[in-house]
Amino acid sequence: MHLKRPILLVLSILIFLCSLPLNAQTDSLQGKSYEELIKLHEATFHENPVKAEIYANAAYNLARKKNDSEKTMLAKYSIARLKYMQANQNESLKDLDEVIQIATKLNDNLLLFKSYNLKGNNLCDLKRDNEGFNEYVKARKYAKLTKNPIHISTVNINIALIKKTHKDYQEAIDILLENLSFLKTFDDSDAKKLNNERIVLMQLADTYLRISKPKEAEYYNNLAFEKASKKKSTVHYYWILTNDAIIKYQTKKYQQSITTCHEIEDYFISLNKASGLLTPYFYIGKSNYQLGKFSKAIEYLEKVITISEEIKKNFSELKETHKYLHLSYAEIGNSKKASKHFIKYSDTDKKNDSTDISLIKKMHKEHDIVPLQEEINTLGTYTKYLYGSLIILALSLIGLFVWYKRKQQQNKLRFEKLLITIEALEKPKEKIVVEEIVTKEVSSPVTDENALQILKALEAFEEKELYLRQDCTLGYVAKKVKTNTSYLSNVINTYKEKSFKSYLSELRINAALVQLKNDDRLRSYTIKAIAEEFGFKRSETFSRAFKAQTDIYPSVYIKNLDNQQNK
Repeated sequence: MHLKRPILLVLSILIFLCSLPLNAQTDSLQGKSYEELIKLHEATFHENPVKAEIYANAAYNLARKKNDSEKTMLAKYSIARLKYMQANQNESLKDLDEVIQIATKLNDNLLLFKSYNLKGNNLCDLKRDNEGFNEYVKARKYAKLTKNPIHISTVNINIALIKKTHKDYQEAIDILLENLSFLKTFDDSDAKKLNNERIVLMQLADTYLRISKPKEAEYYNNLAFEKASKKKSTVHYYWILTNDAIIKYQTKKYQQSITTCHEIEDYFISLNKASGLLTPYFYIGKSNYQLGKFSKAIEYLEKVITISEEIKKNFSELKETHKYLHLSYAEIGNSKKASKHFIKYSDTDKKNDSTDISLIKKMHKEHDIVPLQEEINTLGTYTKYLYGSLIILALSLIGLFVWYKRKQQQNKLRFEKLLITIEALEKPKEKIVVEEIVTKEVSSPVTDENALQILKALEAFEEKELYLRQDCTLGYVAKKVKTNTSYLSNVINTYKEKSFKSYLSELRINAALVQLKNDDRLRSYTIKAIAEEFGFKRSETFSRAFKAQTDIYPSVYIKNLDNQQNK
């Protein structure tokens, strides 16, 4: 009891002392105009979010006191934007709903564009990409009404990011490149243009890295470095530096990648931002694995798992993190943990592929991406539009002719290359034990006796050509190799490094390639009949699989074979 009063007294003093700077700060804002407060908010937005929030709230209260709806909502938008930057997405969304309600009554197209765009950003950060996309569609509508092409560019960049996230990489690249060309037409002194340009270059580099094209990524990332000062645009600079670390990893400069990642680590530790550590730790772990430092790899990859769980962030590379932990633990002989991470690797992200396909279909159906140049043309006169259309039509016809000729040449080269592949397929296969095949063909070691037995059973399945049956499903094969469908799928994914569907399709297409080459009677069949001969129920499925594996359609392949025979 005697100790209670002194403790309360000390706590009261501490609370009073802590409140002094805030009170002093609030007092110092007395007499400042709304415009001055907003200017102070913008100046401190990135460097000192605490101060920025004080200025934005003061501006909001001042505008509300004067009953100025427009200024009140502008300040509220600034508060919502700050909450978004502080990863307080749900609170930001609440503020934005209030802003949108008033801005709609005021017919404020600019504020509506900004609010819907920021709402989309919040929803995408919350992994609600479907809803986020809908908000970007609304933002795009108001961006057009502002008649400011930079706003249209901003929305298109965000749509490209959704496409990239859901693995529609080529279309994301097309949109980003189109934006880049458009932005080059603006005055270099335009700060918003420079900001958008930096973002486009960073995202282009990141998208090329996702499809393992480090050379292209490095080109755009170096351009981004030229436009990002470490002091003036610190946040962008470290994003670009992260791309640089991944480029070094993909070009096998593992030690350089580790050094760069440690620089990024220091920056995010200084900000006390755990989410920023996920990517550098992931690449430090992977680089150490490639260098044979398996214990070090485990140390950093386990940090990725821990941080991801603590901050409840769905890290996009989580599946691969489990894969490298499985491999690293297997290397040091810890089979229990290797098995644990193999199961996690198999179970992680099973829904992603279907989600990606669903969202991309929705985007194509509800919002076909119109090229940016067409958007700009709508801002001009009808005459310019007409002349532009005629020029585009003429160029399209010329381009179509050139494309046709080039396609013919490409098909010829692809056919010749395919003959070399078929020659290898026709050679008698030497009998090699399964353990040697696994060692030569995949990076994952066989750590499970059951997996070894399944791989041997799959050899027999292939020799008997049971894959040509139309009823050859995952369940059918599982019965043949005496296991369950889940385990069989995992074994094929891990040791043959492809899905069951890809595995089955590849076997069937290889058989079709060889038999069509050697049997001119078979070549006289319809595509539907040929498809059924090799286990496919529909000719469309066969043609798609054939094109995906060989880069030419079966009809083109057959035509080239007939031409070769006639010659």
